[in-house]
Amino acid sequence: MYQQKKKMGTKKIIELGVLICIALWLALFAVNYVRYTESKSLILALHLTHKYDDGVTEEYVGLGYVYRQYKRNSVSREEMVPFWVPIENPKALPDLPVIDPDYEVPENIRRQDKFRGLLYYFNVQGELLGTYKCLNSNGYCNKAFSGHDSFNLLEKDPVTFGNKPRTLGMIYDKYAFVDDSAPQDISYGDPAYSRIIYLYRFLDATMDEDGRDPEILAKFADVKELTFDENKNLGYGEDYKYIVKSMDKHLWGLIKIKENGEIVEVLPYEYESISYDIDTGYYILCKNKKWFVYDLNKEKVVSVESENPIYDVWVNANKTEYIKVGVDRIVGSEEFTDFKVYRIDGKALLDGDKITAVFPRGKFLFYITAKDNYLRFMDYGKYELYKVKLNFWRLKHDELTQPAFVIYNETENYLTLRIYDTRKLSYKYDNKVINTIRWENND
Repeated sequence: MYQQKKKMGTKKIIELGVLICIALWLALFAVNYVRYTESKSLILALHLTHKYDDGVTEEYVGLGYVYRQYKRNSVSREEMVPFWVPIENPKALPDLPVIDPDYEVPENIRRQDKFRGLLYYFNVQGELLGTYKCLNSNGYCNKAFSGHDSFNLLEKDPVTFGNKPRTLGMIYDKYAFVDDSAPQDISYGDPAYSRIIYLYRFLDATMDEDGRDPEILAKFADVKELTFDENKNLGYGEDYKYIVKSMDKHLWGLIKIKENGEIVEVLPYEYESISYDIDTGYYILCKNKKWFVYDLNKEKVVSVESENPIYDVWVNANKTEYIKVGVDRIVGSEEFTDFKVYRIDGKALLDGDKITAVFPRGKFLFYITAKDNYLRFMDYGKYELYKVKLNFWRLKHDELTQPAFVIYNETENYLTLRIYDTRKLSYKYDNKVINTIRWENND
């Protein structure tokens, strides 16, 4: 006789449902716990962000538990806790170090920039404006010099490689960039070198019309000048703008410093390289490994895009704009940068092989070809005006070597070159005077 199966009772259904929910909860908890150990956000959780003066706390609220990421100066850690554990909220800490102005300031009779471990700031009348005591470097801090990026274009271009970095001058006679990097076994320029730059307000309360104590206004990973004073050998910012590298992203941006100490972001921190051309007022930018020339006043790109670094931009006498592009090459045992010159719209002007240096002028340019050791002069119509045979082609030199030539004197109509006989250091050279109007030798 057929017997009908008994229906599951309500109690059993509830018990089974509870077991299934517990199993699902345990599975979800296990998955989220693994994600927590990997510092990943939780799945099927409510995401909340709590903002504070010194950072944020990310909170992921799950079923009975909470995952928190504390991203603050006062607390920096992660936790996964039951929902009843309150969020930690300590007193906010400032991101920048606090200056202690209460220290003895020795009299600096000679008005040196640095004296007995302190940095001194004097105005043009020789009056002391303020001092800075090193925070990170045990007395080894300095007034910051203008740095460079990882491409280090000034060192790779034989025309500019010998330029020494300039100390950055005061800003409004109130602020200055300080290099307070901790001592390291490696030197600046090494990719592993860590630079700490502070924008420092050095006026003390007795001299400051606002009555504020000296303070650090910002912290950067590096800084570059835009312009310079040749007489004082100091670097400055054009219209108080400076190229700076952010501490978190380690990318370059452009800021403007106002007289009241406000820092305005002009270009965002998203560039691998930023350099400024004083003559044209253009910025040479590299973003996502693409190089281009940017007109900040018009807020637009004015050049074609290049996959290779742009070293220079200039305007010739006919108001035509050009760029110099460099490609690193190794040919046999020779390592050099091969330069090309293009019109800013991309049309080639000078694109021969093994051009290791280019010197632009208003009505002409001259360049070295390593293939035959010639220094060639050419107008902007590609017509060769003159050429000089060199004994070798390298321009980079040190205390034991000398360059192929140096520009000894230059006027509107004449160019005097000192051409060296040998690469090894010596005093043997020939002077060659070139008439840049009639293009004839005037030795």
